[in-house]
Amino acid sequence: MADTASAEVTIFGTLQKWGGSMMTFAQQSFNSLMGWEDLEVVDPEAEKAKKGEETEANGLLEQERKQAWGTRQFQQYIGADVTSLLSVPVWIMEPFTILQKAAEIMEYTDLLDNADTTADEFDRFAWVAAYCVSPFGAAERAWKPFNPILGETFELAVGDNVRYLAEQVSHHPPICAAHAENGHFRYDLVSAPTTRFLGNSLEVYPYGRTRISLVRSGEVFTLVPPNAMVHNIVIGRTWVDAYGPMTINCITTGAKCRLNFKPCGWFGYGRYQFEGFVYDKEGNKRVMLTGKWNQYVDAVRCDFSDAPLPGAEVRRLWTCTPKPVSDYYSFTHFAHKLNSSEGIRTPLPSDSRRRPDRSKLAAGEMGSAGSEKVRLEEMQRAERREREKRSDSWAPRWFRRVEQPELYEGELELSKVPFWEFTGDYLKLPEAEPGVASNINGKGFCPWQYPDMHERL
Repeated sequence: MADTASAEVTIFGTLQKWGGSMMTFAQQSFNSLMGWEDLEVVDPEAEKAKKGEETEANGLLEQERKQAWGTRQFQQYIGADVTSLLSVPVWIMEPFTILQKAAEIMEYTDLLDNADTTADEFDRFAWVAAYCVSPFGAAERAWKPFNPILGETFELAVGDNVRYLAEQVSHHPPICAAHAENGHFRYDLVSAPTTRFLGNSLEVYPYGRTRISLVRSGEVFTLVPPNAMVHNIVIGRTWVDAYGPMTINCITTGAKCRLNFKPCGWFGYGRYQFEGFVYDKEGNKRVMLTGKWNQYVDAVRCDFSDAPLPGAEVRRLWTCTPKPVSDYYSFTHFAHKLNSSEGIRTPLPSDSRRRPDRSKLAAGEMGSAGSEKVRLEEMQRAERREREKRSDSWAPRWFRRVEQPELYEGELELSKVPFWEFTGDYLKLPEAEPGVASNINGKGFCPWQYPDMHERL
């Protein structure tokens, strides 16, 4: 298993539900190859999906899946990284971009506010750990987000005066950088995830670099999240699992946190569960953390042998906000906010909300969404050809690459995750006026280096 490293985000946007009764040949061939002739991987909660409830839309989607498997020859990609390999159709996508998906880590920033105002070092660390678990509350969606266009951005104002900005800083390989801050914390992310397609599943390695700094204590934390697996991409009902260690290091004090995410076992045993400890710099256990990564995080002070201290209270640090019922894309309430143009300041022309393909898909106009997606992809190719023709280089607007940065313990080497830092120029922009949704949603999208050349496309 490859090493994991941070991604802010929470889990990389995955391929959508290609599940269902696909071609018998595909099932037999894959299971025979793996030695699983008599084994079918099923969703541990599949009993909740009653037979006979398939809608007309789901039936049409099933036909698309069958056709895709036969004509697109996905079998050839077994073992490959499909992060940016496939130009996938819109019927397996959600009206969301990877930049927006990365921003879902901003839903519970109050946990970092709490950490910054906590006096005890290890209680403070526990709040940071709870924050690092919280994005997994939105990790079960299996739809594929749109890949960002080079130079695309997404900005957000949330919580206690938190300002967040993400930018796509590389197209091949796909890398986004993000920064957020308020009076309590600074958050920096470089996300460069990779995948491995296994035929009926997809392993997701959230390679990246996350650094969280608390203002009052000056402590700096790094994060290495667990891997993820998307099950039943071809055969069965698609579901997502997170498994393996999550490691958080406090670079400033030497304290560490290790949480073990249990892989889902037979009949759903252990699904969602995690447990672990905050350790001091000598390796002694100080706080026990337990919970379910899609529901809650509990903490209790403990002695060095992991027993709770006499009279120690079990505190619930994080509870996942209830999700909308029967939401088509399984969006959280926060995801809907990220996809909204109502009541926000006018975003940059490069903002994801302005993408016409995303906007069309959100409106249910799948044919138009597909056409707009193809048009944007061709515009991006035209940009690359024009740069080559002019011998121009490209540079992001809000982040800069650092060639020889200081790397902290546990962070991946630069060959896997280049170092991008926030310039701060975004925070110097004049205050933006409130936007009008009709002028933002799907309108005026312009991440381009040569905007004039696209008028004819």
